Amino acid sequence: MGMSRCYSLMKCLLILFNIVFLVIGLAACGLSVWALWEGGASASVGGTGAGDAAAARAGLCAVAAWGGALALGAIAALWGAARDAPSLLAASFALLALCGVAEAAAACWGAAHLPQLRRALSQRLHYAVRNEYGHGAATQLLDTIQAELKCCGAEGARDWQSSVWSRAEAGASDAAPPQPDDVALDLSVTAPNSYYYVPPSCCLSTEEGGDEASCASARRVPAASGGAAGLHAAACAPKVINALETGARLPLAAGAALLALHALALLLALALCLRARPKPRYKA
Repeated sequence: MGMSRCYSLMKCLLILFNIVFLVIGLAACGLSVWALWEGGASASVGGTGAGDAAAARAGLCAVAAWGGALALGAIAALWGAARDAPSLLAASFALLALCGVAEAAAACWGAAHLPQLRRALSQRLHYAVRNEYGHGAATQLLDTIQAELKCCGAEGARDWQSSVWSRAEAGASDAAPPQPDDVALDLSVTAPNSYYYVPPSCCLSTEEGGDEASCASARRVPAASGGAAGLHAAACAPKVINALETGARLPLAAGAALLALHALALLLALALCLRARPKPRYKA
């Protein structure tokens, strides 16, 4: 009697866990396929750069594969638990174990490459400031970052001195063409004009003591100076990195919980697989 109740409890827990896995897997797979279909990969990294777009597509394909494997493992577990089928439970065990290993490997890779990820994000922000502002989604993204985080430029307001947008605002006829992602940025290059311009999102808000008149004058910065009094003094790159790391705590906690659920589900699947295994028949 006690063993029967224990078996029923394990089956209910396995079904509950795998319903969660099924929802997560279908959501991850569906969102990734939608992003690939709609071209969201290139837009999410600024809309330009073949290397960025290819890397984003590869990442979305990996997420879609992980979501598909997780959903298939959950379906196999649900069907196997309902029919007491050892083969389906064994298949579910294998697929869930593969997904758990992939999650752990992704977490370890991210932790090991954290400095490189920070450097890549900072370089990407430099590139967007220098070459992409004023064109497409990069303009709205950078304006939102500078306004919300109270910052200006990737490493300071002087970053705008070498930007294509600033040169165009200053009326320069020899604006430098955009550079590839892998070219080192020389932010010490002085614009051909004696002034360079910064976007309005760099200006101090009214709550911070700024106003429209001071913003209009602050946007026109002498090339020989490091900034102006009416602009945000903070750099955006450290603030963006800190905001992303802070915002990643909840997904990391969710990932740890998912790994724990994976471990429990694997144990339950293994126990049910052994319990549902056909008993050997002995001849009298």
